[in-house]
Formats: sequence, C-alpha cells, structure tokens
Amino acid sequence: MFSQEIADKIKQFALTEARMDKVGIAGIDRFNESPEGLHPTDFLPGCKSVIVFCIRLPDGAVNATFRTFEDLNYGIHGVYGAFGYVGAPNYNLLFANYKISRFVEKLTGCAATPEPAGPTHGAKMMSLRHCAYAAGLGEFGWSSLMLTPEFGPRNRFGAVLTTAELPSDPMYSGPKLCDPSKCHVCEKLCPTGAIAPYTPGSERLVCAGGKEIGYGQTNWSKCRIMCHGTGKDYNESGTDLVPQTDYDPLNEDLDIIGKYFDAHPRENFHQHSPSWKCGNCLSYCPVGSWYRRFSDTGLTGTKIDDYIDDGWRSPT
Repeated sequence: MFSQEIADKIKQFALTEARMDKVGIAGIDRFNESPEGLHPTDFLPGCKSVIVFCIRLPDGAVNATFRTFEDLNYGIHGVYGAFGYVGAPNYNLLFANYKISRFVEKLTGCAATPEPAGPTHGAKMMSLRHCAYAAGLGEFGWSSLMLTPEFGPRNRFGAVLTTAELPSDPMYSGPKLCDPSKCHVCEKLCPTGAIAPYTPGSERLVCAGGKEIGYGQTNWSKCRIMCHGTGKDYNESGTDLVPQTDYDPLNEDLDIIGKYFDAHPRENFHQHSPSWKCGNCLSYCPVGSWYRRFSDTGLTGTKIDDYIDDGWRSPT
C-alpha cells in the first residue's frame, strides 16, 4: 500500500490544481455490495482505490429553478441546466478527471482510469453518488441525492479509479444530514410525486465501510415526466409528450421521450435526453444552509419550513 503522504499529495492536487471542492478516497473493499457490472474492477481490472471529488454548484445557478416553478418563467431554467447541472459542472469535472488521472499515474506508476462526468460522453458510468458515500464525502438524503455537510445536494461528483492501493478516508461520521421522518421538503415539492413519503422500513439500504444508510425508493418513471421536460412548457413540441397529472407511467409509456429528443437534439444540452428540466429535490433541500442565507432576500416565496416538523433543523 502507498503511504498516507502519497494519498495526501493526490488529494491536495485535486483541491488545488484540479480546483475541486472536496475529495476522499475509498478502498476497493468498500464496493463489495456493488451490483454486477458496476463494480470498480469491471471498469479497471485490478482497481484498488477510488478517488472521489466534487465541485460545488453555484447557488445562483441552482436558484434559477425557483423562477421556473414560482414565477412560471420557463426560459430561465436553462441557466440551471447550463451552470447548475450538466453544462459547466460536468465539463469542469471532465478536465479534473483528466488532470487527476494523469497526476496519479505520474506519482505512483499505476493505472488511473477517469470516470465520465455525467451522461454526456456516451460511456457506461458507475454510480458516482455511491462512490462519494464510500469515500466519506457525505450521506444520502431521502431524495436519493448525495448530501455533503458543506453544500447539501448542491454538488456534482467525479471519480478516478486506480490500481494504486491508497489508504481510505473515514466514512462520514458527523451529524445526520437528512431525517425524512421530520423533513418532507423533497417529497412535498416533487411536482410528480416521485418521492414517496417516509415510512419505517421503506428505505433502500446501502452499506460501505461498515456504515449502513437508507434512502427513498424514488419512482424514476414519475421523475422522468418532469426532469425530462415532457410538459408543453418545458419543450418545443407545443404539447405534453405524456399526460402531466395523476399518471403513473410504465417505462414503455415513456418511450416517446427518447424519440422526441432524438429528433430534436438541440434541446438536449449535450445529453442523450435532457434531465435538468426540474431539480426541485436538489434546489429546495435545506441541507447546506442556502435557505438560512437567502430566505429573507426575496429569492424564493416558498416557505420550506411549512414542510419541516417543528423542532428539526438541518445541521448544516
């Protein structure tokens, strides 16, 4: 195994030269529960470590979603797509992945494989959320988004796989970031009801580094109705691609989404089909303190305290 000094040099490079905001390292043993075909060694045979990092999303870009859902100003939502979701964040991660992988190879002499940053490059991806959890960067929220104590869900993640065996960072052990029994913001503000209410035992469990956590069983078909912009106000078809109310679609009901965006690639913003047309679960989540900082500025008219039980506050 390489020394802690080598691991620290890699992390310092990620934070300075690659300009990332957080970084952690997970040993290969933390991926024992990875689904078949999505284990790090399926991407890099002999992988011993996964270096995971994140970039903070600008609050001003994420908060552009409020203009869509509160003011019905649909044209501004592209700011979120470009700077708060798939555009600038993923390209920053793309180049960070490249820089970090080159640095690791030069420093250690071991192979280092950069993971694609988002579904913009046509390559199969590991779950970067689960990688971030395994590297100790934070915890899952009920929405299934990865929360960091500093930024809540307002992060995008990247990862480099390497055959260099590096010391793992500790799992996150700070205050619990999400309590779905008391905070219902993501559930109540989901436009299509894709995030089910919390009930004990209903969570999906994941374990890494000896730490188990649960998160919500999101209905991804319902989620796609909104996040892919199937409503007439969110695409250029002039019509709803699928019904927008009281609808629980099957996957085959949503085939029209792919067909429409294949025929209209200009609307995709470098994705196979756009997935940035919503973002409520990310933008309204109170973890990361945006609401404390901006709630009295007129930025949003939504009182998220109405969806939080008395006595609970996000710890960060």
